[in-house]
Amino acid sequence: MSYSATMRLRPIMLLLAIVVLPVVLMTWAAGRLAAREAEAVQQQFRQLMEDRLQDANTGIAAHFDRLASDLRRVTTIDDFNVDSLRAVVRSEPALLQLFVLSPRGELQYPNPADSLNSTEQSFLLRTATMFTGGDLRNAVSLSEDQSKGDEALPQPLGQSPSTQSLPAKGPSDGAAQQAAGPGQSSESSGWFVWYWERGLNLIFWQRRPSGHIVGTALDRARWMSDLLADLPETRVAGDGTQASFPSQFRLVNAGSDSVYRWGEFETEPADEPLCEVAVAEPLAAWRLQCFVPDDQFAIDTGRSAYGGLAGGLLAVAVALAACSFLLWRDYSRDMRQAAQQVSFVNQVSHELKTPLTNIRMYAELLERDLDALDDETSGRSRQRLDVILGEGQRLSRLIGNVLTFARQQRRTLEPQPAEVLVDEVLQRTLERFRPSLDELQIEVATELAAAEPARIDVDFLEQIVGNLISNVEKYAAAGKSLRISSRFENGCVIVEVADAGPGIPKADRDRVFAPFVRGSNEISAVAGTGIGLSIAGELARLHGGDLTLLDSATGCVFRVVLRSGG
Repeated sequence: MSYSATMRLRPIMLLLAIVVLPVVLMTWAAGRLAAREAEAVQQQFRQLMEDRLQDANTGIAAHFDRLASDLRRVTTIDDFNVDSLRAVVRSEPALLQLFVLSPRGELQYPNPADSLNSTEQSFLLRTATMFTGGDLRNAVSLSEDQSKGDEALPQPLGQSPSTQSLPAKGPSDGAAQQAAGPGQSSESSGWFVWYWERGLNLIFWQRRPSGHIVGTALDRARWMSDLLADLPETRVAGDGTQASFPSQFRLVNAGSDSVYRWGEFETEPADEPLCEVAVAEPLAAWRLQCFVPDDQFAIDTGRSAYGGLAGGLLAVAVALAACSFLLWRDYSRDMRQAAQQVSFVNQVSHELKTPLTNIRMYAELLERDLDALDDETSGRSRQRLDVILGEGQRLSRLIGNVLTFARQQRRTLEPQPAEVLVDEVLQRTLERFRPSLDELQIEVATELAAAEPARIDVDFLEQIVGNLISNVEKYAAAGKSLRISSRFENGCVIVEVADAGPGIPKADRDRVFAPFVRGSNEISAVAGTGIGLSIAGELARLHGGDLTLLDSATGCVFRVVLRSGG
């Protein structure tokens, strides 16, 4: 890609960055904020669903509180006549079987030694390990210890035939405990969970003042149907309880099997619940779960979090694009004007070279004519002619620097090496400055040791050394000293130009090679364009070398390195 094309693309890329970078940063920041908002919305939604689950759970707890109250009434028995107990079972459809434990924990009814009906026999078959293993007695003791305020102990939940006893103390239990005298047992009651065949079964027990435990095993189908009747219907519509998007709620057992579900959303087996809560006692091993479609939830949260983001970013992008367009228009106008000015300077410089060359040529011819006259006749005219020649040479160098700088900016400078004698080029360049150096009384010393031929660009070398000598004229004439040396070293031509002037402060040593940098910008300061050292350094680098400012005790020492062979 050409230099001009690169220069045209650079502002375009900069303006694009002005538009794109803020939009990208704002998009990132807005995305972070939107993600946090989406997370907050999701958390609020999850909390809302948990609250709905808790509402259902509260209904379950209330259901079992009512059931416990009814069973506490049923188990308030102090007459343990077999016929009376069987009559209670027949009168309560929710009961699977009634049983009585003696104060010592022995099964008093149904007594395996008595004559049993089929229901009692089936019950004993199912619960044999529960009574013989002491699970129920231990659970009752544990529950009573907890109800008395002793240190709570863990209540293990297990699978068949493990059990759990849960206290369900009613309002009258405290009064019954206070009324119990010495030698009497306080009344207490609770739930006992046991597992048989199809899963979880419930027993409600109550300890009577006599110390007997009266328990009821509930009919599983009956208590589950009663429980599910208190839960919401399978499909809910138009009653205000349905969410504004599809959802499903499940009641699952300890094995994560669905016992009941309600809602509009059909889940897949691999779906994970959004949230879940443990069911109230005595179904503490069961859970209530909530499911929502992942895509629907993403849409809802996305609408909430990202609703105004796109519009806001679009508005910012349009505003930045408009500002960039205005900047580009002004920049393009300025660049066109600058290009016209540069083109004008180049054209003027080229136009000036022709008459200047003629002025110098005729001045040199006039100098030869004056040489034919005697010194008395030509003395005053020769002084004026020397001024014309000196100023012509200075103007020629100035125009040469301007043209070289313009070519350098367009990247069209290329060295054209040829076989030359470096010392002869240096002598020739020095002679062009001799009149002005003599007028300034600058003593010139040379140490030229590059007499062998070398392949270098003569114009490059002359312009570099000419600019360095011109700087001595302008800024170091007070030192009255100029030293030029040359030598070959490692296939390179080394030229050093030293003066005894005021030198350059260390703080300014790096910036003196930048274009348009001068020692002072005041009007009264020495005239100069500030491009001489910049051009000299660029020409040296194009020739495979460099221009450096060496450390010195006084004045300045510039070292020019040019690689021989181009």
